[in-house]
Amino acid sequence: MPINQYVRKYVIMNLGGAIHLNKKFCLVIFIILVLYLYLSSFGSRDENDFTKQTQNKVNLKNLLHMAVIAAENGGNEVKNNINSNKIESKGKTKEGADDKVTTADYKSHCIMQGTIKKLYHDIKLISEEFKTNCEGIDLPSEFPSIPREIDALNDSWVKDSDITVWIDPLDATQEYTEKMYEFVTTMVCVAVNGKPVIGIVHKPFLKETYWGWVGTSKSPNLQVKERSDDELIFIVSRSHTGKVKEMINTKLSEIKNKIVEAGGAGYKVLEVIKGNADVYFHTTAIKKWDICAGNALLFSVGGNMTTLKDELIDYGDTENAVNTNGLVATLKKYLNLKKLLI
Repeated sequence: MPINQYVRKYVIMNLGGAIHLNKKFCLVIFIILVLYLYLSSFGSRDENDFTKQTQNKVNLKNLLHMAVIAAENGGNEVKNNINSNKIESKGKTKEGADDKVTTADYKSHCIMQGTIKKLYHDIKLISEEFKTNCEGIDLPSEFPSIPREIDALNDSWVKDSDITVWIDPLDATQEYTEKMYEFVTTMVCVAVNGKPVIGIVHKPFLKETYWGWVGTSKSPNLQVKERSDDELIFIVSRSHTGKVKEMINTKLSEIKNKIVEAGGAGYKVLEVIKGNADVYFHTTAIKKWDICAGNALLFSVGGNMTTLKDELIDYGDTENAVNTNGLVATLKKYLNLKKLLI
C-alpha cells in the first residue's frame, strides 16, 4: 500500500472522531511523513536522472523517417522550380567545368534542412548549400505518418553528439540544367561516429525513394542484382571524368570492360546496386555530401565503398568535407580492381 494511503488509513482508524493526540502518536505521524517525503524525493530524482540520460539521445528509427520526408520535400522543390530557375556558377572545378547552382538547389536545401532541424535542433548537419539564407522558409505544419516498414523496426538510440547528417539538396545539378532529369536525386545521410549508417536517395522525377539502414533494414525497392557477365561495366561521371578512362584502359587492358558515363553520385550507386554496372569509379576529389548516402546504401546491401587507397571514408570529419582520394564502389570486392588502387 502506498505510504500516503497508509497515513490516511492510519489517521482515520486512530482518530475516528475527535481525539486527544498524545506525544507517541505525533511522533509516529512525524516519522511517517518524513519517510514519505524522502521516498517521494528519491523517486523524483530517479526520473530526473533518466531524463538527463535520454534528452541528448536520438532514436535512429524516427530520424530515418524524418530524413525520408526531408529528401522527398526537397525533391518537390526541385520539381516545382524547373521553370523558374536562376542558374549561377560557384566557380570552376579542378577539371575546368562550371560548378553550377540553381534556385532549386537553394530552396531544396532550406526545406530539407528545416525539416530535420524542426525536430532535431542539436544535430550536426552539413549541406552542400550551407551558406544559403533560409529565413522565412515555410515548413509543412504536419508531416506524413511513419510508414509501416519503418514503424516495424526496433528503436535504436544514440547520442546526438555522435551523429552527423549530410545533405545534398540537388545531386546532378549540371544534368538538371540540361533537363536530363533521370540523373537527378536528393540525398540525406546519417553518419554515427563517422560511419555511414542511414542513407536516403530520392528520385523526384520518378517519385522513387530508396533507403538503407546498415545492419537493420532497407526499403522494399532496394533490390540487389549482381551481374554475371565477364565484362566489367564501369560507371563514371559525365562532368568529372578526370583520368578515369585512361586508368581503366591502361591498368585493365587485359580485361574486357565497358565505360558508361552518367550524372549524379546517387544515381551511379543505384545503378551498381541494380546490376546495371559493376563498379562506380571516380579518380578526382568529391564532396562527402555527394557520396555519404550512397555509401550507406551500399553498406546496407553488403556492398563496399573505399577510396583509391583502399580506405573507408570518415564522415565524422566535418572540417574537411572533401574526399580527395577518389573512390571505388562495388557490390563485392573484385580482386582485379586492386590494380586500380593507388
